[in-house]
Amino acid sequence: MNKKYLSALVCGFGAAVLTTIPGIQTIACCFLVPIASAISIFLYKKSEPSLTKINTGTGIFLGLLTAIFAAVFASSFEIIITYITKTSDLIASMPQAEKVVKDMNLGPAADESIYMLKQMASDIQSKGFSSLYVLLITVTNLITYSIFGMLGGLMGTAIINRRNIQSK
Repeated sequence: MNKKYLSALVCGFGAAVLTTIPGIQTIACCFLVPIASAISIFLYKKSEPSLTKINTGTGIFLGLLTAIFAAVFASSFEIIITYITKTSDLIASMPQAEKVVKDMNLGPAADESIYMLKQMASDIQSKGFSSLYVLLITVTNLITYSIFGMLGGLMGTAIINRRNIQSK
C-alpha cells in the first residue's frame, strides 16, 4: 500500500474513533479532522525522509484522503451505534429541530420536512435504522470533513515546509 494512503488511513481511522466519544462528535469536523490531516502529512514526511518539500497539491490530497477515510469510518460507527442503541442525536434534538423548521415559515415545505424528520426518528426508534438518516449522516460527514481535511492538509504542509526551510 502506498505510504500516502497508509498515513491517511491511520489518521482518518483515529479521528473517526475519537468521534464516537460523546461531546467530541460536535467538534470532529472543525477540530479533529484538520488535526488528523496535519498529522497524516507529518507521518507521510516521516515515511519519506528523502522528501525535502511537500507540494501543496500533495498536502491537499492527503488532507482530503484523511477526511474521506474519517467520514466513512465515523459514519459507519454512527450507524452501528444507532442500530444497537436505537437512538441518535437526531432523536434527542427533535423538539429543537421542529421549532427551527417552523420558525423558518416555509409553508408546506416545513410540514413535509417535519414529517420526514419524524419518520426518520420513528424508524430509528423501532428498527434502529433509517435509510434517509444513513444517507444524510454520510453525505454531511463527507462534505464537512472534506472541507476541513483539506484545510488541515494545507496547514500541515505549510508547517512541515517551514520547518524544512528553518532547519537548513
